[in-house]
Amino acid sequence: MKKKNVIILGGGIAGLTTAWRLAELGVSVTVLERDKIVGGLSKTVEYKKFLFDYSAHRFNSDNPEVIRRFKQLVGKHCIYKKKITYIRHWGKYLTYPPKVWEVVRAMPKKILIPATFEFIGTFIKNLIKESPKKSFADWTRGTFGKTLSHHLNEKYAEKIWKRPSDQLSSDWAATRIGSFKLIDFILALFFPGQYKNVYSKSDPDTSWFYYSDIGIGYFPQRMSEEIVKLGGSVITEANVTSIEKEKNNYIISYTKEGVLYKEKSSTVVSSIPLDILCRQFTPKLPTQIVKTVQKLEYLTVLVVNILLNKSKVNDASWIYYPEEDLLFNYVLESKNWSRKMAPPAKTSLSANVTCDMGDSTWNMTDKEIIKRVTHDLVSVDMIKKGEVTDGFISRIPYAYPIYDLNYKSRLQVVKDYFEKLPKFHLVGRTGNFEYINSDKVVEEGLLLAERIVRERLS
Repeated sequence: MKKKNVIILGGGIAGLTTAWRLAELGVSVTVLERDKIVGGLSKTVEYKKFLFDYSAHRFNSDNPEVIRRFKQLVGKHCIYKKKITYIRHWGKYLTYPPKVWEVVRAMPKKILIPATFEFIGTFIKNLIKESPKKSFADWTRGTFGKTLSHHLNEKYAEKIWKRPSDQLSSDWAATRIGSFKLIDFILALFFPGQYKNVYSKSDPDTSWFYYSDIGIGYFPQRMSEEIVKLGGSVITEANVTSIEKEKNNYIISYTKEGVLYKEKSSTVVSSIPLDILCRQFTPKLPTQIVKTVQKLEYLTVLVVNILLNKSKVNDASWIYYPEEDLLFNYVLESKNWSRKMAPPAKTSLSANVTCDMGDSTWNMTDKEIIKRVTHDLVSVDMIKKGEVTDGFISRIPYAYPIYDLNYKSRLQVVKDYFEKLPKFHLVGRTGNFEYINSDKVVEEGLLLAERIVRERLS
């Protein structure tokens, strides 16, 4: 058994950032990652000379230090891209974020007229007193009115999350749509240049983003290399089997290639899913904690990658599809992010499909899903069937934490418990059950590493 100063569970962006900063500060670290490669939700996979990310992982931040570190690691592969995004409403492709004249032109008059009056009424009502916003539906209806909310927000949210919008927390609306002044948003509808006042640099709908021209997975790969260079260890295909508390230390047992290893440390950082983490403890955690964690659900993502015998499909970074009859939520063409993502004269599409583990979509075979996605892409005039040469699927079980109406109180119970465990820390999107993007994950990792060092010195 080896004794390390800090053990990191999970080699995604959160775990690697924490380990990287700790290593910079002179702390010995070991990262245990169960997959063959690091990256977590930010992997890039190669298939037949094509490169595919685990979905749309662009990178930006309001924090100069986070951007500096990204550019430092990615180096010559760092590129700065303008975002071009569309959304399909009423059979027409509209710019996203929206332009008022596009929405007005596309929206059927029987929807447009009541939507306009509701929007004006909602705006006036909010000037007097804002209504409580517990659910996603409360938030969007209280901002845009019921009709606009249903067509422009709720349909897409319900399609992604597989749950009614009044059963989703308003926290997700503020996280995904953005926390902005309504007057700024109204001005931006008429003058799109004003969207800079609506969205911050780290917002999902900001106009520009950083990227690695060989896929976002190069970023965690480089972090892993830096950790090793600074004397740390990154162990892949390490399957953690137990976490045992022993006086002032934790004993982490894991297997690799059939061999059992043990690491001892006074400090542990976990970025792995909470339910997996809780199953590893010996003795078992209190029943209340285990049952509470089981109620914190994650949404599964299937990234359906389609290879095409053509050089280009369109100019979009990605396109949203709220229609219920289409299997996918959005589609991106990786070659529009970087020409290195596909061979010359070829291109590809990646379709985002969400489901619950074990539901009818999850239980479809890869062949059935690819066939269905291909059919849907043809139906929206994205491709012709004969252009498809191959396809494969990346299945991601713990992609999005589900913010239902009760998630916050349940999560607080779990966090309170882990806060009481000496020098045991949760971090990241999966480990902390937070719907945050990569830049915020990096910030969390940097801050946690510095907190750990302060604790050791106190």
